[in-house]
Amino acid sequence: MRIRKMALWIVAICLASTVALEAQPGGRRGSSGGGMGGGVTPEQVFGLLAFDEKFKVNDKQLIALREVLKPLFVEQRQMMAEIFSSGSRGETDFRALREKMREQQSKMREKMMAALSTALSAEQVEALKGHMQQGQRQRGGPRGGGGGPGGGGF
Repeated sequence: MRIRKMALWIVAICLASTVALEAQPGGRRGSSGGGMGGGVTPEQVFGLLAFDEKFKVNDKQLIALREVLKPLFVEQRQMMAEIFSSGSRGETDFRALREKMREQQSKMREKMMAALSTALSAEQVEALKGHMQQGQRQRGGPRGGGGGPGGGGF
């Protein structure tokens, strides 16, 4: 009987500490569907365009896409390394870090769409934009919030 009580206490303490750790900033490392905190990375876009038949990307366009997206891939990796290395000294301001990442995502998205428009037709770019917007709606909006008017309920 005494061992059973002790085991129950150990389980309760473990569960309580897990909840406390999950509540800490940065304690949860779940993914919101894309690298860069929910943004779409160049390699994700390339993979989508290469393998999803609805975009009708030909081999010549794939080579052009690789050429225009490769520098953005490298730039994004460097940017993320800088963002995360700057927070390793002392106390990290997670709110500022999120804001900086949001700004960088926006800039990267603009660069990526400009680069894509050099390799794809206007129809293909519009199809990709529509696909990305649909993905945002399915995830609850561009910032992962509760949707539009009247949203947030079940």
